[in-house]
Amino acid sequence: MLKVDKLSSRAIANITYDDIPSFSGIVAGECKGDIWVDDEENPSIALVYSFAVGGFSVLGESANIEVYSRFKTFLIENMFCELKSRGVNYFEFSIESEKAKPYIMDIFSDKVIHTEDEYSFRKSDRYNGSIIIPDGYKIFKVDSGLLKKLKSGTFDNKELLVERLLESWGTYNDFLKKSVAFVAVNQNRIVAVIVGTARYRSRIPIDIETENSHRKKGLALALTCHFVNECADNGLAAQWDCVDSNIASRRTVEKAGFAFMKKGMCYWFEI
Repeated sequence: MLKVDKLSSRAIANITYDDIPSFSGIVAGECKGDIWVDDEENPSIALVYSFAVGGFSVLGESANIEVYSRFKTFLIENMFCELKSRGVNYFEFSIESEKAKPYIMDIFSDKVIHTEDEYSFRKSDRYNGSIIIPDGYKIFKVDSGLLKKLKSGTFDNKELLVERLLESWGTYNDFLKKSVAFVAVNQNRIVAVIVGTARYRSRIPIDIETENSHRKKGLALALTCHFVNECADNGLAAQWDCVDSNIASRRTVEKAGFAFMKKGMCYWFEI
């Protein structure tokens, strides 16, 4: 497996999927992430890491069993060692190809694998209802003006936003050209954010976070409604992925009018 920074359009087409913009966007070179492939010119399988997702995805498939054998060797001798050196003692991943799934799972047959259902929702039209912003809060679009205020120290807790922008896009300019984000502010402190952390074609996946002391006040829904309206006005579709145990997240996405798209599975085990 080779780590690559850029792939040809032919190579990209081999290992991308329309319904996983968080990872396909990285493969396509639209956003920041790490990519390893079995063949740089004509890849059949790839391992992709997304900071925003917080895990890996295995993309593509092969009819050649040797591809999976070499993939297993790479994981054991390289990837798992690298993760351990960073203090990470688990491997979290998804598998995008149903054909590849039995081969990948066989690689990990000696592991105790934990699983959880993951649901994907999408919305490309505007939110029809009224957007209610709780008293004491303001919502701002993240544009060049707000970024200047961040740099000047206008807002406290800027790390809640900055880390997501730079880990996903590398630079503010790339973010501004390709994505959407909003923040909720209380007494000049950023207390909640919603960020488009990748882009594949016209699909933008959402990462949303609210500080514990400001939860259950409707901020997530208000931010989401602003986000989907901005996407709709610019011909983009917002995608929301959440695991089964995140009940609050699923309630928010349903209230915002997202349509269910698919159910997948995420896996993890100790290394």
